[in-house]
Amino acid sequence: MKLRWVAFWAMVVTAAAMLVTSALNEFRRQRRMDELMEEKVEALRQAQDRLNRLRDRVEFFKTEEGQAWIAREKLNMAFSGEEIYKIEGELPDVDRAVPK
Repeated sequence: MKLRWVAFWAMVVTAAAMLVTSALNEFRRQRRMDELMEEKVEALRQAQDRLNRLRDRVEFFKTEEGQAWIAREKLNMAFSGEEIYKIEGELPDVDRAVPK
């Protein structure tokens, strides 16, 4: 009679241990999935921000001001009658140039 109860309780404890272990593993897996989801959402937000900045830049370059900027910066062009000044020499050290 005692052996039956020992076997019964051994099976009950084993089943309970299996259920608890399974539940804990599932909670850990769910937490990891949530972390991965947050990382992916953040990466998506950054990609969308970058895409919006690039779209704004493309729209800017379609305007006359944008085309003038490209001509000045990338092609070293200027409007007719415009004077270009070239400053030569070294820049002063900021710490010495600014009085304290």
